[in-house]
Amino acid sequence: MMNNLVVYNKDSNQFELFLYTLVICMMISRKYTETITNNIIRRKINQYTNWNLYSIFFNHILINYFNINNLLISKFIAINSLNIFILFHAFIIYDSRILFQALDNSPSILNKFIKGISEKRLLQTEYIICNIIFHVLPVYFYKDTLIYYKSYDDTKNMYLYTMIFKFMWSLNIFGDFNFMSIYIPSFEFSNIKLVNFIIFWDYILDNAIMNMSL
Repeated sequence: MMNNLVVYNKDSNQFELFLYTLVICMMISRKYTETITNNIIRRKINQYTNWNLYSIFFNHILINYFNINNLLISKFIAINSLNIFILFHAFIIYDSRILFQALDNSPSILNKFIKGISEKRLLQTEYIICNIIFHVLPVYFYKDTLIYYKSYDDTKNMYLYTMIFKFMWSLNIFGDFNFMSIYIPSFEFSNIKLVNFIIFWDYILDNAIMNMSL
């Protein structure tokens, strides 16, 4: 529950320090996740969606324990969460087989607890549950920020920060832009075209929400 005594601010230096801290955490994570022996945990821990969740957690700490409620941080998380939500479901529309498949022949997590149900059905159920937790709920929790997106700061566009954040994530975690390998090893699409599309999409989404919000 948010502390009612928290003072809202639009300190850009504070916001950029927040992003720098996340990037430093990426560097540290990249170094130490290589020592994790479990393939599923090692692959999942550095996915972009999870870094969005880490940013939500850090923002929660700032608001509730340090009385810092930076509107620019909330704005960044809100548009980033919406971006992830849309792109994830766009991939499902593109080809549901890409997402609803076992990676590296790894069984679903639910397989360890539920018996007598096909692996395919368990995998689909697992993806639906994870979709709600990782993609739907962040957008829901930051819905007010999206509704009042322009009011939070109508002078600062977030697409520059979301693009930089994606590139820093990709370069720090992978060392290149072959980031789809952590999600879908069998995905066949030009990485350059995908990166260009993401740049274009970040710009379009940020400006669209800016123009439609209050």
